[in-house]
Amino acid sequence: MNRFLIHFLLGILTLGLSLNACQNAPSATEQATQEASYERLVSLSGCVTELLYELEQGDKIVGVDVTSTYPADKVTELPKLGHVRQLNVEALLSLQPDLVLAERTDEASAALQQLEAAGVEVLWLDGSFTLDKPLAQAEQISEKLGLNEELESLRKTYEADKAKLQQARKAMEGIPKVLFIYARGKGSLMVAGKNTAASAMIELAGGQNAVQSFEGFRALSAEGLIEAQPEVLLLFDSGLQSLGGVEGLLQIPGLAQTPAGQQGHIIGMDGLYLLGFTPRAARAAADLSGRLQALPDAYTLN
Repeated sequence: MNRFLIHFLLGILTLGLSLNACQNAPSATEQATQEASYERLVSLSGCVTELLYELEQGDKIVGVDVTSTYPADKVTELPKLGHVRQLNVEALLSLQPDLVLAERTDEASAALQQLEAAGVEVLWLDGSFTLDKPLAQAEQISEKLGLNEELESLRKTYEADKAKLQQARKAMEGIPKVLFIYARGKGSLMVAGKNTAASAMIELAGGQNAVQSFEGFRALSAEGLIEAQPEVLLLFDSGLQSLGGVEGLLQIPGLAQTPAGQQGHIIGMDGLYLLGFTPRAARAAADLSGRLQALPDAYTLN
């Protein structure tokens, strides 16, 4: 009888320990995160690079693409691997990354397909030209790297920036027609139509894209300028400098005759800040909104 009781009690004790072990065992997702240690990251997007720094993962970045320009004091020292569509695959592989982060819009890149075929893990980040993009990508990165606290901190900052944008929009009077010009010298001038990052940012800031007749980018033409009649010209500051500044811009046939050219309503902003839809996207839209409100005073530059 005593022997039976001892075996019975041992059985209960064993069962209790087993149940406790099951309750404390990590989930499949937690186990995968624990098993995968990502200490060497390569970012192939300026937006993604910013996100990694905002999520306090900058010390893990071992290489970036040429669009990664911010934060400038940190990324300048990192190896540059070219543009994602003209990637230096050998240089990337030599960095021995645990994880490569890229945007899904570049999924057709032959270089990235080559990386995956070589066994390199690529995290494809979704996104569009909306204010939700930075947080959506941050959530994907957080899930992969286990960054819940860092994500929550980023979310609070970003929501505060969005609130400031709403305040800036409320102060807008009228809806100015804005023409975005992508310039790389006078021989390469393109204007942004619908369904572009430029069009999305202009609308977020409270303006209207002056071009509504086509999607994507097309070469600047005198006929197009006559049709668009922009009240504001918006460029990257680097593009404006490539034209020789405002004076050089207004020497381009037709631009000086537009309402924007006649009134000197010209804005130049940093490219990644303006159209990268980075963690600073809401801040950039609020900034552009403020500049649109101040336009009667003439052109503004960074």
